[in-house]
Amino acid sequence: MEGVSQVSVMNLSSAGAEESASHPHEKRRTISLPDECRNIFITYSSDVCSEMVPFVDFLTKQGFRPAIDILDNPVRRADINKWQDSCLKDSSNLIIIAISPKYKADIEGSVADSHGLHTKYIHSMMQNEFIQQGSLNFRFIPVLFLNASQKHVPSWLQNTHVYRWPHDTEDLLLRLLREERYVPPPVPMELTLIIRPVAPSASATL
Repeated sequence: MEGVSQVSVMNLSSAGAEESASHPHEKRRTISLPDECRNIFITYSSDVCSEMVPFVDFLTKQGFRPAIDILDNPVRRADINKWQDSCLKDSSNLIIIAISPKYKADIEGSVADSHGLHTKYIHSMMQNEFIQQGSLNFRFIPVLFLNASQKHVPSWLQNTHVYRWPHDTEDLLLRLLREERYVPPPVPMELTLIIRPVAPSASATL
């Protein structure tokens, strides 16, 4: 880990810290996301409805513009057609998948309620994009809510980093900001090669 730097979000973990408590080699940098990168779509199932309003409120306070498929204010409603046009087709939008026990049931089972059908259709579209991208995930972010676990994550997202709300708040925020948690040390611009003559006894074995 020598030479590796760790990135933290100031207004989440160190806003009240004393200047004297900061690391002597600490650097601070202000992030300004392009406007088009602030749009986030959230897809979820009905068992986490009560979790969505505080979650959306948190994202909004961090400068993002979340849209979810819910009828109640203060969040924006995004119907299927709007989601297709403004979220799925725009690759700059990140998509948060709220993982819960019912989400797994909605996407894998026989769904009766309209919200479950909506969720299952969106899941199918995301999976199709994932396959078309060569099974590489560029913008789908699974987040565990309530008592969800890794087993509730769709199989095609099992190799993706999974976050838990609210335990992984800072890591999730860094992902939305397109920032890595750990920054490797810089690679030297020049390397020194050592050239030594080979002894006759050693050259005979080559």
